Amino acid sequence: MSRLATGYSSPECACPRCNGPAIHVPRRFVDLLMSMFITVSRFRCSSTDCGWEGNLRVKRHPWLMQGPG
Repeated sequence: MSRLATGYSSPECACPRCNGPAIHVPRRFVDLLMSMFITVSRFRCSSTDCGWEGNLRVKRHPWLMQGPG
């Protein structure tokens, strides 16, 4: 099942350091624990000059949060 099909926003976003494209990478165990309280995904900047990697909050599409209607 794709990430978009599960209701999450696009797996790509902007790097908070350089505003370049950031790609989704697998989460670490500590990231999974944090996601129990705040939904986060792990990203890495595509720019070799920047090198940022970290967690960003994931926004869910509101129509998928409503449940059966």
